[in-house]
Amino acid sequence: MPSFPDSAWFLTLGQLMQAEGELFRRLGYAETRFAVRVVPNNMGNGGDQIVGLVIDGYQLTEVTPVADLNEYDPDFVICGKREIWDRMLGEIEENGRPQLRHTLSSLALVGEELWLESTDQLREDKFYRFNQTLQELLNLASKVPA
Repeated sequence: MPSFPDSAWFLTLGQLMQAEGELFRRLGYAETRFAVRVVPNNMGNGGDQIVGLVIDGYQLTEVTPVADLNEYDPDFVICGKREIWDRMLGEIEENGRPQLRHTLSSLALVGEELWLESTDQLREDKFYRFNQTLQELLNLASKVPA
């Protein structure tokens, strides 16, 4: 089974998102093109890994590796060191969701462990507007077969 942040791992989340359609319909329509950037830990894991994702309505409609963020042109990029992503996903796998202080929203608001990058403040605002959808998408990692 592929692992985070492989494109195939996100595609598995997309399939689970479709199966959990009612949850995402309750959260409301989401429309965003964003990227997840995994920065190596201090010990190093190679270069940054970047995956582009598109949520259109109640489905994850596109997942692609990204070599050039300018060319991909995301609304925003959620960035964090590998250890922070691993901690969040570990909590999700154990409990179905991360601890409140380790959610996308909490970590990005503090801006030290996860941070956002964007060239346009209005497009960056989609992170906050669709934050619960993004978190619930990641929470589906608890259902990804090991």
